[in-house]
This record gives sequence, C-alpha cells and structure tokens, in this order.
Amino acid sequence: MKIFSCKYKGCLVHHSIDQHPNEQKFELHAHSYCEVFYFISGAGYYTVEGRNYPLTPGCVLLMRDGEIHKIHLDPDRPYERIAIHFRLDDVLGQGGAFAPLRSLILDRSPGCGNLFLANSKESEMFLNACFSRVCRSTRSNEELGMQLTATLPMILSELYAIRESSSSQELLTRREGDPVLTEVIDYINHNLTAIGSLSELQQRFFFSKSTLNRMFLESTGSTVWEYVIIKRLHAARRMLIDGKSAASAASACGFGDYSAFYRQYRRIFGESPCRERKSSKKE
Repeated sequence: MKIFSCKYKGCLVHHSIDQHPNEQKFELHAHSYCEVFYFISGAGYYTVEGRNYPLTPGCVLLMRDGEIHKIHLDPDRPYERIAIHFRLDDVLGQGGAFAPLRSLILDRSPGCGNLFLANSKESEMFLNACFSRVCRSTRSNEELGMQLTATLPMILSELYAIRESSSSQELLTRREGDPVLTEVIDYINHNLTAIGSLSELQQRFFFSKSTLNRMFLESTGSTVWEYVIIKRLHAARRMLIDGKSAASAASACGFGDYSAFYRQYRRIFGESPCRERKSSKKE
C-alpha cells in the first residue's frame, strides 16, 4: 500500500507499506536511474549483484543505474520503506559543491558498498528526519521540487560522511552470500558484452549449467542467462538515453540479432528502443 507517492521531473518518491509482504511481488530488477532506499520496518535482506545485505530499521541502500537487485522478506513482518529515484546528473552535477558526492555511486564496483548504517544517534535521527521531510504532503510540484532539491543532497552528504567514517567501514563492507555466485556475477559485469553463451561460464567456473542456474535462481530468482540479458538491456538503455541509435546500442551490448534485442527490450521495459530514445530526447 502506498502511503505517499509523487513525481517531479526526473525524480520519483514513494513511501509504502505491505502488512504481509509477498516476496514474489518483488522481482529481480534494475533501474535506468539511481535509487536511495530507506528501510523502516520488516525483516529480510537485499541481494545486490549477488551480494546479500541484511536489513535493519534505519539502514539505507544506494543503488546506481543498471545495478540489479532483489529483496527477500519475512512474510509475517510488515515491510515499510521510502525510496527516492533520481538521475545522477540532475541532482549531482559534474561541477559544483555536490560533485564529490558522485563517488558514492560511481567509485565502486557493482554490488559493493551499497549499505549504509548510521554511526551515531544523531546520524540516525538526521536521516529519519530527511526522509520524512521528502514524503511530507505538498501543495504543488514546485514545493516538492524545492524539498527534493534541498533534502536529497543532505541525505547523500550524510551517506558520504558515514562512508568516510573509519568506524563504519566494517559495517559497510560486511556482506553475505555465496562466494562462487559473487565471483560469477563479477565476471559477468566485467565481460558483459563478450560472453558468448552459458557454456563459457560453465567451462570457466567448472560448474554444470544446472548448478549455475540453481545458484542464480535461489539468490536472484532468475537463470544465469536471463541475468546476462537484463544486464545487457540496461546497458543498451543507458546508451539510448545518451543518444545512441537502437542498432548501435544493440550491437555494442552483445546482441548480434536486432530483432531478438527488440523483443527482449519490449519484454523488459514495455516499449520499443526507438520510442525510449525519442522520449529521452524530449526530456
């Protein structure tokens, strides 16, 4: 159930609660924008690029565009959260006072350093107040825009301070998960467009296809090759948003057959690659 939801230009804010969360509703996914996720209540963990981050009330996760993630939840515990979706350049330009905050998103490998835990009571209260302020009812989109413009950099600044705190480094890097799975996903991320088939992964990691698929299904809810396809599609989507043609984006992201790329793109994003490119130009 959505308690609050509002869009402003390239930003989306929503505050939601599920009294009896059904994990099947929360599929493996990624975004074409960044997301800052504030966990209020519930029990479970977030899998980001094969790494598992335990969720505790008040923790924050930061996801970059194209970073694949899935939440795993206890169905008997109410799940409440606030999420802010934003475009990096719209909020943190390449120049100016907030530019150093871009490192929170850009200067790390996928699935690493996503979790932030307040390192003091003051930090915990500050983050809570910031997220609550963003979800406060407004009289107009302009007022929401002012709240986001002022508050989102404050949230990211606090996350930056937490990351820089030496006492928090162990908490930030502590993550669980199958080391083989994370190794496979890291290999996929570094060789995304060059991987020819599932057999290549099978031969490299000395696991059968069924074993690899079982590991992926347990952690992400998808098969290995579906994971590769989703990663490639998001990479292509970023190229389209940057102005590349659909054909060149498909080729650059490892799709040898444009018709297959077109079908997969519509399946995942619900619209054609050409329409995506036109929409981005208008925005």
